[in-house]
Amino acid sequence: MIYFFFFVLFVLILILILASVQFYNIVFRGFAPFISTKFEAVLTILKDLDLKGSECVYELGSGKAGFLRAVEQRFGNKKLIGVEYSFFPYILAKIQIALSGSFIKIIRKDMFKVNLKEADIIYCFLSPEMMMRLEKKFKTECRPGTLVISYHFKLPNFEPERILKEDNDNIYFYRI
Repeated sequence: MIYFFFFVLFVLILILILASVQFYNIVFRGFAPFISTKFEAVLTILKDLDLKGSECVYELGSGKAGFLRAVEQRFGNKKLIGVEYSFFPYILAKIQIALSGSFIKIIRKDMFKVNLKEADIIYCFLSPEMMMRLEKKFKTECRPGTLVISYHFKLPNFEPERILKEDNDNIYFYRI
C-alpha cells in the first residue's frame, strides 16, 4: 500500500513539473500552448491540397503531429518532419509514431534552430507572436514557391494566396 502511495505522489509531482514548464514556456518564452488543430480543419486543408507524395512537409510546433499523420495517410508522403520543443507532446508523438510504423520524423528542437531549406510545405498552428518571428525565417530559409499553411493566425507582413474558412477560424495559405 505504501508503494502505491509513493507511486501516485511521484506521478503527481511529475505532472506538476511538466505543467509548470509548459506554463513558463507559454507565459515567458512566447510558445504556443499545446492545443491540437481541429480535425475538421485538417480535413479542410487536405481537401485543398494536391500533393504527389514526394513533397517534404514540415509541421512547426507539431505537438502529436496530427497534421503530418493525416498527410501521410492521405498522400503517402515519406518526408514528414515534425518540430516540437515541449517534452510532453514530443514524447506522445514519438510513442504514437513508433506504434503506428509511420515514416514521420519528430525532432525535439527549437523551431528557430531548424533549417527549412528542404521544405516544400510548412504547416503551423502557433501564436501571433511566433508567426511574427517566423516571417524572417521563412524569407531567409525557404525556397521560392514554398507553401506555408497557418491555422488561425496570420503572417502579419505577408499577403495570403488564399484563405479557407473552417467554422469561425481561418486557414491561411502563403507562397514564399
